[in-house]
Amino acid sequence: MKNVAFISTRPVKTNLVDQTFYEKNNVTFLHHPLTEIVSLNEYAEFDLILQDLSSYHHLIFISTNAVSFFVARMNFHHLTLPNSLIISCIGPSTKKLLQETFDSKVFCPRDSFDSEHLLKSDIFSGIKNHKILIIRGKGGRETLRKGLEKKGGLVTYGECYSRNYLRLNLEKIKESIDRFDNIFMLVTSYESAKKLMQHKLTDHLSWLSSVHVIANHIRIKNELSIFASITITDDLSHESIVRIINKN
Repeated sequence: MKNVAFISTRPVKTNLVDQTFYEKNNVTFLHHPLTEIVSLNEYAEFDLILQDLSSYHHLIFISTNAVSFFVARMNFHHLTLPNSLIISCIGPSTKKLLQETFDSKVFCPRDSFDSEHLLKSDIFSGIKNHKILIIRGKGGRETLRKGLEKKGGLVTYGECYSRNYLRLNLEKIKESIDRFDNIFMLVTSYESAKKLMQHKLTDHLSWLSSVHVIANHIRIKNELSIFASITITDDLSHESIVRIINKN
């Protein structure tokens, strides 16, 4: 059996359960995050928005991080979610976390997990003058906001965390994977993909060209043009990743 390494660039902190799962499937788990998720220095503006939640028609969560920081601030102020809110999100992991956290129906795109497909949802028809709150980190794409405003929605951002982009030590990574026959790398953020391409990758083409990338959107694949082998998947569960590894 070939030696296989799996490099996760996600900011999510790994735990022993994650590593054990991959080890049981004969895959060595390596964590080299491209981003770090951090709290804001102050939450005065965000907290004011939370106090006014009942005035909104729609509540949209961009990521699991958005859910986690939102819930933390809600709990800090002992607030509850108004039943009148229509809740939606971008991806299945975020939907799962929302359903586990709130006893509410959550809308999520079925075909592709991005802003473009969320905008096509029937829940955003007839939203003229409806107040819409998007919970996200600082910065990011403007596609969702522009699309909702084009439909007549009144959009507010509730930004509750920030991202620090990290530089990878490519020499260290190369040393850690030299003994492996197959190397897989997970990249799940378009912004992270852009930051990765800003590294001096041309100095490492000899080994990077053999890395098989696993991504969750075509935008990421298009950005990572230096990699010859890229698999796109909507399912980022550990089980799904192992299945992809076993097929290649």
